[in-house]
Amino acid sequence: MSAVEDLSKALLAAVGENDENQGVTRYIDTGVPLLNQVISGKPDGGLPQGRLIEAFAPSSAGKTAVGTHFMAQAQRAGGVAGFHDHEKTFDLKLAKNVGLSDKFPFWIYKQPTTWEKSNMMIAKASQAIRQSGAISDDAPILFVLDSIASCNTESTIGKDLDELNMNDTTALARVTSTTLKSMAALAEMYNFSVLYLNQIRTKPGVSWGDPTTTPGGSSMEFYATTRLSLSRAKIMEAVKGGKEFVGQTITIKTVKNKLTRPFQEFKLDMMFEEDGVAYFDLTGALIDSAIALGNLVQAGSRIEWQGKSYYRKALIQHIEANGLHADLKALATPA
Repeated sequence: MSAVEDLSKALLAAVGENDENQGVTRYIDTGVPLLNQVISGKPDGGLPQGRLIEAFAPSSAGKTAVGTHFMAQAQRAGGVAGFHDHEKTFDLKLAKNVGLSDKFPFWIYKQPTTWEKSNMMIAKASQAIRQSGAISDDAPILFVLDSIASCNTESTIGKDLDELNMNDTTALARVTSTTLKSMAALAEMYNFSVLYLNQIRTKPGVSWGDPTTTPGGSSMEFYATTRLSLSRAKIMEAVKGGKEFVGQTITIKTVKNKLTRPFQEFKLDMMFEEDGVAYFDLTGALIDSAIALGNLVQAGSRIEWQGKSYYRKALIQHIEANGLHADLKALATPA
C-alpha cells in the first residue's frame, strides 16, 4: 500500500470523507440572465440559495420592490417566499401586481416584534418546510427581512422610551454578530436564503472617503455572501406642457460578492401604470441586455428586430403582444 493510500485510510478513520457541499450550486433566477450574471457569475444563476444577502439603499430607492420581485421568482421556481415586515409598509396589492402569490403556505407574512424573533421564525419555518417534503429539495426558500434598521432587540423592546440609553443605541449592532453567525450556518443546513434589506445613514464629521454607513454594525458586511447597493433615477416622459414622472431606473450594484467579480451593476426600470400601480419592465430589461451584448442593434432611438426597425416602446409592445419572450431571452443571455 502506498503512502497516499495509507494517508487516505488514516484520514477516513479520523475525520471521514469530504463534506458534500463545497460551494453554492443552487440559485434563484431573477428572470434576467444579465442580472443573474452580475450577481452570481452565471447567466442561469441568480441569488445564491443557502446564503445570506444584503440589499441597502436610501429611502424610496426600490428595496422592497426588488425584494418582492425576487420573492415572486422564488415562487415561480416552485419555492416558498416569506416577508418579515418590521417597517410595517408592505402592500400586498402592489406585490401581487409584481407577480407574488399570496397563497399560504407558499407565502408567509409576519410582523415580528424583535430582530431575534424574526430570525428565529425564519429558521424554524425553513426547517419545517424542508422536513415536510412538500417542495423539492432544489426549490428555493427566500425570506425578505425589511429592514435591519427598523428592528428592535429583545433588550430594548420592553423598555419605556425614557429608559433608553446609549447602550440601547448599539444593542442591534451587538446582537447581529451572534445572530448572523447562527443564521449563516442554518441557511446552508436547510437550504434557505435571507435577503436583509437595510437603509443608509450618513456618518457625521467625515471629510474624506464615503460618509455613508448601514445600521446594524459590520456583521452583515462579513456574513453576507452578496451585498447589493441600490440607487434610483427618475424616468420622465414628455407630455403636453412639460414632463411627467412615469417610473424610475433602479441600479443594482454588487459591492461585495463571493460568487464572482464585485462592483458590477445592472439597471432595471420600475414603471407606473396610470392608476399608480408599479411593475418591473422585464421585457425592456431583456432588450437592453441584448443590446449590451451586441445581439440587437440600436441606431439612435430605433432598434432592429427581425429585419424591422422599432422605437423601444413599440418593440416592447410587439414582443409582448406576440409572445416573443423566449426569442428575446435567448438574445439577452450571455454566451
